[in-house]
Amino acid sequence: MKPRITYILILVIIVVSMAAWYALPTEEINQDFGFSGENLSEGRVWTLVSSIFLHGNPAHLVLNIIALFFFGRALEDKLSLKSFLVVFFVGGIVGNLFVLFTYPMEQIVIGASGAVFAIMGTAIILSPFDFIPYPIPIPLPLALIGVFVAVSEIISFLAGGHGNVAHIAHIGGLSSGLVFGFREGGSKKGILVIVIILMAILIIPYLWPLFTEISYLPIIGDLFG
Repeated sequence: MKPRITYILILVIIVVSMAAWYALPTEEINQDFGFSGENLSEGRVWTLVSSIFLHGNPAHLVLNIIALFFFGRALEDKLSLKSFLVVFFVGGIVGNLFVLFTYPMEQIVIGASGAVFAIMGTAIILSPFDFIPYPIPIPLPLALIGVFVAVSEIISFLAGGHGNVAHIAHIGGLSSGLVFGFREGGSKKGILVIVIILMAILIIPYLWPLFTEISYLPIIGDLFG
């Protein structure tokens, strides 16, 4: 798949996000192109997709493109261009729709997180043994990383979340990615990954400090926040 679609998506996300910050009135752009139940009910259906390419600040943008870089590269060689884009956009749309369950109708949501989590969910099934140095600078199996991230998101959502982070959108994107992964990978591979996930859950209490103490994501957030 040349050129890499992951790099193209990252470039588009950066260009659109920066244009919204510096070339246009940001608040107006977010209102017109960010997703909300209100926008959807008023017929602004395009916001289901346009919101994916907008980001609130540099830290938000950097964290999403780093995650897309690692998970996208791990997945894109396993899928056709069409299937990869389906996972990305459907994940972003499903993540936005999940927001309707918990957010007020007027709440604007932006960011590629739902799409990125969909890529991760599919990669968990199709590329479980690919090693990537994310979210800590130590290469670990993608399936294991996916479990840690998924459990973290669920815990954060149940605990009330962190500020403006839409954890429910992450869960929606991840769910759609897992469904696509099972469909593409077949039941045998899916069952194998489930076994790996169950084993990983058993050791999470022992490895969790590794993720919480040396993760470089908070450092990046401090630099750009």
